[in-house]
Amino acid sequence: MTYTDPNIPPTERPVERHVEIRERSGGSAGWLIAGMIAIVAVIAVGFLLMRPAGPDQNQLTAAQEQGRQAGLMEGAQGAAQTAQAAAENAARDARSTADQVRRDTEQAAANASQSAQNAADRAASSTNDQAASPDNPPAQQPQ
Repeated sequence: MTYTDPNIPPTERPVERHVEIRERSGGSAGWLIAGMIAIVAVIAVGFLLMRPAGPDQNQLTAAQEQGRQAGLMEGAQGAAQTAQAAAENAARDARSTADQVRRDTEQAAANASQSAQNAADRAASSTNDQAASPDNPPAQQPQ
């Protein structure tokens, strides 16, 4: 612990002062850039104020008509593609049906040929059986 006598005046401490000297350099570059930006802004505002307010009625009508024609063309192209697909499907179905009819006809012809062969064989067999039978005399042919 320190003892301080209250009757003794306190010692004065020396006061230190700090002085900083700053040099200003390049301060005009910022003002130069700000001036350029202001000039560009003024030109932009002038451009915006000088241009026309909007399209006139003739331009709107022409744009609508052009859009309508484009829509009609797209619709016609879509319809043509749909018709072409339907025609291709119909042609494929017709080929398939024709092939099936041809196969059925060939099978019917083969069946008819086999039936005719079987009938001829039965006829020949029954003629031979009747001729060999003693109970059945040969039929007389009309004259």
